[in-house]
Amino acid sequence: MENCGFGWQNYLLSATLTGNGVSSLPVSNLQNQQGAASLAWRITGEGSGWSADFTARFPSVLPIRVISLHRTNLSSKALWRIQVHNDTTVVFDQNMPCHVSNGQCLFVLPAEVAGNTVEITVWNVSNPDGFISLPLAYVGPLWQPQRNYASSSTESLTLGQQSTTMLNGAEFVDARYVQRGLSIVHESYGDADVTVLRQIQQAAASGQNILFLPDPSQAPADLASQAVFGRLAGGDLSNPYGPTDRHAQTFTLTERL
Repeated sequence: MENCGFGWQNYLLSATLTGNGVSSLPVSNLQNQQGAASLAWRITGEGSGWSADFTARFPSVLPIRVISLHRTNLSSKALWRIQVHNDTTVVFDQNMPCHVSNGQCLFVLPAEVAGNTVEITVWNVSNPDGFISLPLAYVGPLWQPQRNYASSSTESLTLGQQSTTMLNGAEFVDARYVQRGLSIVHESYGDADVTVLRQIQQAAASGQNILFLPDPSQAPADLASQAVFGRLAGGDLSNPYGPTDRHAQTFTLTERL
């Protein structure tokens, strides 16, 4: 088990993106912060051969550890290929199942690699929707604090639903959305962690989505099941143990819909 990890430096937001897809829902939609399908990058099945392909080029060589897709309509049969290039040198290349859960798939590289180009191809033959929808993505490093988060952390579900009760007591529920949330309690941040915590909160304050992995060493299927990508808000930073190198802070993270 590894310490929890935060992905807050999403290189895709400032990258040059190229890819296939529907002209009205282009690959550049990956650079917005909304998870709605109406604002996603969309690829029709027939014309593309059920393949979503995009390339992200960065202005310089950058450290990369995590690659993920969120709020997708990918089915359990989806596959993807991840390639990372440092100029003409391929530093990482792997084909694998997407292991979709909660509409997302994630891959944590065994070790951080340096690259200036990332190519991702997603195959989802005969997707029931007739197209591939990819609203949100993350490509970037993973920051892990010196010590792990507390076991008192909690997970929640916000149910977006309208319930109508008839005169005879019968209930009819119109289910609209389910939004996951985390209360990330940490009581032992180190002094060196504090600087990064402030940077994460500044990025989150701009509306940028933040990725949280409870245990980055997990298998991809477990990562997809437990990771949350969305809006983060931080409570007060405290020093509960006086001058000791220990700081406490609680983050609230809500899945971006």
